[in-house]
Amino acid sequence: MPNLLYVILDENGNIVDFYCNFDNLTYNKEEVIGKNWFDTFIDPVDKEKIWSVFTQILQGHDKEYETYKNDIVCKDGSHRLIDFYNRLVTKDGKKYTFSVGMEHFEADMRLLKELAKEFYQKSFLNA
Repeated sequence: MPNLLYVILDENGNIVDFYCNFDNLTYNKEEVIGKNWFDTFIDPVDKEKIWSVFTQILQGHDKEYETYKNDIVCKDGSHRLIDFYNRLVTKDGKKYTFSVGMEHFEADMRLLKELAKEFYQKSFLNA
């Protein structure tokens, strides 16, 4: 399996589900559940821009941002450029962003969409 990142965020940008198999990301699920994605994984320089994309997705513009690429900050301080597949999901009256990402140099958008479909089917959002 390629290096893959999967994350579900609530309306405030808090992480409600997470998986990552990147070598140097070194965060595990237990460390990040409940933390704010933007405070944990987004460089302060990019925070406003990425927050704007996030709010656009929450407002229903997820088709416009179905694919989006941005840097994330790993636990060791290194940065990785990630191609994300994103969608808006509403469950029990609450909005969530569902995102699956691959490192940019590995990204194959067809594969990314297929992997996203698999992760979505296994997520609590599909239950």
